[in-house]
Amino acid sequence: MHKPVLLKELIDSIDVKKSGTYLDVTLGGGGHSLQIIERLRGNGNLVVMDVNKKALENFKEMLIEEGFKEKDSSFTKGKVQVTLVNENFRHLDEVLKNIKIKEFNGIIADLGLSTDQIYQVEGISYLKNTELDMRLDDRLGVKASDLLNALYKTELENMFKNLADIKFEKELVRKIIEYRKTRPFKTTKQLKHLIQEVVPLYKRKGTHKNPEAKVFQALRIAVNDEIGALKSFLPLAFEALAQEGILSVISFHSGEDRIVKNFIRDMEEKGQIEIVEKLIKPSQLEINTNPRSSSARLRVMRKL
Repeated sequence: MHKPVLLKELIDSIDVKKSGTYLDVTLGGGGHSLQIIERLRGNGNLVVMDVNKKALENFKEMLIEEGFKEKDSSFTKGKVQVTLVNENFRHLDEVLKNIKIKEFNGIIADLGLSTDQIYQVEGISYLKNTELDMRLDDRLGVKASDLLNALYKTELENMFKNLADIKFEKELVRKIIEYRKTRPFKTTKQLKHLIQEVVPLYKRKGTHKNPEAKVFQALRIAVNDEIGALKSFLPLAFEALAQEGILSVISFHSGEDRIVKNFIRDMEEKGQIEIVEKLIKPSQLEINTNPRSSSARLRVMRKL
C-alpha cells in the first residue's frame, strides 16, 4: 500500500480552509488529496490532476467509496466538489481555461511516484522484468528503450550525470553502446544486468549505493521530460494562486529541488512571494517506516 511522504507536513503547509479551492497536480496514490477532502466543508473545491489514467481511475473508486456522486468529470458530496483531470501539470494554464477556475488557495505537487505507479507502469521498477517503457502518459511517443537504443554517447552521459546523481556514467554508457551493437534494449532485465556488471555488489557503497534505482530514475525523468514540465509548471502555479495562496512542492531528486529552490528565491527577490518553509525533510521516524521518503524535500511559498 502506498504511503504518502511528508503527509501531515504538506497538508498543514497549505492551511486548508473549509470553503477553499485547492489543486493537487500530482494525484499519484491519492493520499494527499484524501487528506485535503477530509478538511473541506461548505463550498470547498478540489481539483486533482495526473498524467496517468490509472491513477485517476483508482481515485475515482476511492471517491465513490467515500460517498461521492459522479457528475460529468466531477464528484460531489454535500457541497464539496472534486474535479479529475488527466493532464500533465505543464499544461496547467489550458486546464484552468477548461474547468473555468481562475485561482486557488493552495496548490500541491509531489514529484515522486506512488507505489501503484511504480508497479503498474511497465519499466519503472527494476525489481520485475517488463518492457522498458516508463511512460507515465501513454500518449507520449518515446519509450525508455528508444532512448537507450538511439541517443548518442554524449547525450547518454549527460542524461545519467545530470539526472541519476551517479559517478559511473561514462563506464555505463560505454557498456550500453557496446551492448546495443549486437541487440536492442527491450526489457528492464537487460538494463539491470548491465548496471550490475558496471557496479558489482562489492562496490556498492557511498555514491555507488543502489545504482539501479538511480539509473532507472534518470531514464524515467528523461522519458517523461519531468524537468521540463517542472520548469513550465512553477510560473503557471504562481499565476494560479490567489493572493495569500500557498504553493508546496515535494521533490526527490537534487536537480528538481534545485529548480524549485531557485524559482522561490527569484520570486522572493522580486517581492512577489514570501518563503513559508525554506526546507522540510522527513523525520527519522518516517524514514524508518518508509525508507523511500529519505530523499524527500518540501519547500513552501506564499503569494503576496
